Amino acid sequence: MKNNFNIIKVGVTNCYLLKSSRSNILIDTGYKGKAKIILEYIQSLGISPKSIKLIILTHAHYDHVGNALGLKKATGAKILLHKDDLPLLDSGITTNQSTKPLNMWGNILLRKISSIDTKFSKVIPDILIDSEFDLAEYGINGMIIHTPGHSKGSVSILLNSGDAFIGDLAMNGFPLRLGAGEPIFGDDIEEVYQSWKKLVENKANTLYPGHGAPFNIKVIKRILSRKGYI
Repeated sequence: MKNNFNIIKVGVTNCYLLKSSRSNILIDTGYKGKAKIILEYIQSLGISPKSIKLIILTHAHYDHVGNALGLKKATGAKILLHKDDLPLLDSGITTNQSTKPLNMWGNILLRKISSIDTKFSKVIPDILIDSEFDLAEYGINGMIIHTPGHSKGSVSILLNSGDAFIGDLAMNGFPLRLGAGEPIFGDDIEEVYQSWKKLVENKANTLYPGHGAPFNIKVIKRILSRKGYI
């Protein structure tokens, strides 16, 4: 069965709709106050919001979980999160302690965006994972894998086709980056590189980030090679 998906732009954040004949899955929910935009886009495709059976949160930062509660109510979908990000979700806010600059540009940008409201409505996950999660029961040929680094509980959704939806494990494009590469904010840059290796080992091909345009995995292969990881 061929997987189909759409990119849903919510400001500078990308959400993704995975479609199958059995059900549909939403990856991330953008920052708060944008649930209507997401629902209207889904309906514009001729898809009922009620057909969404699972909402995957790649990580629990405000710009990815902001509409999780509202969309759960509107769709009836289950919320899935990795257990290591539950403390972030429970906090209802993204702080400098929960994500820190990983490079010079991150430090500069942090000062510029320090006034942004990073609070979000708390939501209780229906599914907490701590290992790989097969999406076959939802009609999707792929799985969720743990890819920490941007946050302790970050996950990626890897389809059998080689398409990988990676949250903020890498970023691509202004204002966060001039090109594809490391996230400018995160928890542990060493874990980022180890998670990149996991994507390579699992034969990911095209990477779909939470911010910026899709790019080929050759980009991170070159960075890993230059740094001696592969």
